[in-house]
Amino acid sequence: MRLSFYTYSYTDRLEMPLVPVLERIAATGYDGIDISGTHGKSDDPQSVSLELRELTRKTAERLKLKIEAVITHAELTQTLLAGKPLDLKGSVDLAVDVGAPVVTFHMGGAGNADPQDVWERSVAHLKDAARHAEQRHVKLAVDGIWPPWIVNTPQLLMKLFDDVASPSLGVNYDPCYLVLMGLDPAVVARLWKSRIVHAHLKDHAGRYPKWEHRIPGRGEMDYLPVVQALKAIGFTDSLAVEAFTDMKFETACDVGYSTVAAALQKGGVRD
Repeated sequence: MRLSFYTYSYTDRLEMPLVPVLERIAATGYDGIDISGTHGKSDDPQSVSLELRELTRKTAERLKLKIEAVITHAELTQTLLAGKPLDLKGSVDLAVDVGAPVVTFHMGGAGNADPQDVWERSVAHLKDAARHAEQRHVKLAVDGIWPPWIVNTPQLLMKLFDDVASPSLGVNYDPCYLVLMGLDPAVVARLWKSRIVHAHLKDHAGRYPKWEHRIPGRGEMDYLPVVQALKAIGFTDSLAVEAFTDMKFETACDVGYSTVAAALQKGGVRD
């Protein structure tokens, strides 16, 4: 398993300069990065200019950081209901430009709309996007499950996989949110198995619906069972440390790395 750092809170939300951020991540010991699929306040992947794509790719290459995933932010269902569908094809093309193998997206809920209609529209959109992704050797990954969403149980996500029926559709495994929902991440990992193509590791205090995010290692999460569960199903891809804008970058970078690296070492995944 590789260890990466998700840059969005810092390079995008806090507008920290890209190159020094990536240099700090590399110096800490990370293998790679996750990047935002948009730039600024836009939900359009075209907002990531050609110049920014090239700078990101070349800087990562110079620092020997693998760009592990492109992360989108808008909820798919809400964009469909608003008549402005999430441009997953454009996000896949962005991933190709920077050399990332995965694009993640948030599913979203039905709101006041008919849940079955929203489900069917989402499946149709994902089938089309998955065909585009498969042709370009990129995986699409649902960014976990969440109570208000139309995929709010591990079993419903399996149904989505069946309905879309594409090997290019997987899941971004987020054990923190599973714990917040009262689920056992190891049990869920065994259910999803090879559909897990990427992972985000964050920390928390509390339970849904009342909790707060913490830097990995400073909350309630125990990452060793997570590492052991992923190892048991043969997962060998990237675990990305995820932190938020109220967490100092240098601290999140250092503490996140030391916490997850220790779990990987104890789990027999890394020396």
